[in-house]
Amino acid sequence: MMPDQVPLDLIGPLQVLHCAERLSLRIEISYLGPSTALEWLGPLTLGGIAPLPTALSHHDLLLIPGQYRSAVDPLAQRACIEWLRANVNQVDTMMTVCSGTLLLAEAGLLDGRRCTTHHTLLDQLREKAPGARVQGDCIFIEDGRYLTSAGISTGIDTMLHWLTRMGGHALGLSVAREMVLYLRRSGQEPQLGAWLEGRNHVDERIHRVQDAICAAPAKAWRAEVLASQAAMSERHFRRQFKQLTGMQMSDYISGLRLQRAKTLMIETAWTLDRIAEESGFGDERQLRRCWARVETRPPGEWRRDQPMAITAPTEFESP
Repeated sequence: MMPDQVPLDLIGPLQVLHCAERLSLRIEISYLGPSTALEWLGPLTLGGIAPLPTALSHHDLLLIPGQYRSAVDPLAQRACIEWLRANVNQVDTMMTVCSGTLLLAEAGLLDGRRCTTHHTLLDQLREKAPGARVQGDCIFIEDGRYLTSAGISTGIDTMLHWLTRMGGHALGLSVAREMVLYLRRSGQEPQLGAWLEGRNHVDERIHRVQDAICAAPAKAWRAEVLASQAAMSERHFRRQFKQLTGMQMSDYISGLRLQRAKTLMIETAWTLDRIAEESGFGDERQLRRCWARVETRPPGEWRRDQPMAITAPTEFESP
């Protein structure tokens, strides 16, 4: 527990564990930090924090939430860095959320490892850990016993991944349902993925169209129908969509469908042909064509490598 801690970086992963505990898993949670109480959310304080022990007994998981880096306490930072160095071997898994990865970098624990953090902090991470293999095209990465994530909501995905590994797929899925999570992301998704891509504009009419497509990406969308929703002529709509989003409407829809297909490849044992139909591609051939434009590995190989995927051996034999 660190000063200036980002609230959801802690509460999101913690809620995953509490849900798992209520469902079936026995969990013991301890709170450690350089201070026994923290100013947290305005007038609220966070207490019940044990001092950093001189030696750490064995723990399955150590979670390091992120901090607002603009006003960190240098003495507290130094105490945590030295403590991490001394106790790193007593932990099975080190999990960081957002800027928590920078703390591992400052402790010199990321050399040679793949890691990530929030997309605005990637350059800082590269500077602090020049020997690390920093990646910005994903929401979390597992390298050995290190789990690093992009931040805020991705801490939930990362904890779900760890929970599934420890307690099994059924438990992970039950917790996701309990928390009403729309997607259980695999970690391979880009931080600024298909659902956010092309949204950095202020035209409410185009946003309205994008909302409709996101709600039903498999629908057979026609340009004239979308133009009508935007109250534009079809020609003006196409031109405005390209100018504001930076992509053609057809490419935008294909990106959303491909993201939907990847989710179904992880969460179901469906054949690629059924996934193609459910995600709006129509058939497997069209899915593979779109896939080859953005992925270097074939769908079957990609699917096999997803740690949270529901396996279906007969499906995976042919990539």
